[in-house]
Amino acid sequence: MKTILLFLAFMLQVVAMKAQTWKPGDYEISFKIRNAGLNVTGRFTGLRANLIFDPADLAKSSLSASVDVTSIKTGIRKRDDDLQEEQYFNSARYKLIEMKSAKLYKKGDKYAGMFNVTIKGVTKLVEVPFEFNRNGSNAEFKGSFNINRRDYGVGGNSMIMSDDLTVNIRINAKG
Repeated sequence: MKTILLFLAFMLQVVAMKAQTWKPGDYEISFKIRNAGLNVTGRFTGLRANLIFDPADLAKSSLSASVDVTSIKTGIRKRDDDLQEEQYFNSARYKLIEMKSAKLYKKGDKYAGMFNVTIKGVTKLVEVPFEFNRNGSNAEFKGSFNINRRDYGVGGNSMIMSDDLTVNIRINAKG
């Protein structure tokens, strides 16, 4: 009996040491970039995410996500079609935009992580600050970061399109 109790106590410790797995639900992935002097906004759908996060144990936490490049919507069908072409996202060759945490850490009263962001087969390490708000078995991950489109070979040497764009991510999840 003592052996069984020790085994159960050990198993409870192992389970308690595991970071919380969150199942993504409602989400929004959007971006904003200046083009020809105007703000152009858009969004992506087709999110696939693996969210393992425990604010008390960031070393055991990991966040990864991808979106389908062909899901881009800017409100103008012709522009959406153009963005699939080789000069932009080359969706015939590169189906996904991906990001995966390399390291997660506290940053003030929020969190941040160094993420490997892959677009068009090019991977760059990007700092992504984010908020994590938990309410019982529900949580919200919310972050915003900037990238340079030229780092990923998106849009060529356009003189009218800004190099920098802002990406916003919000994911509601269940634990």
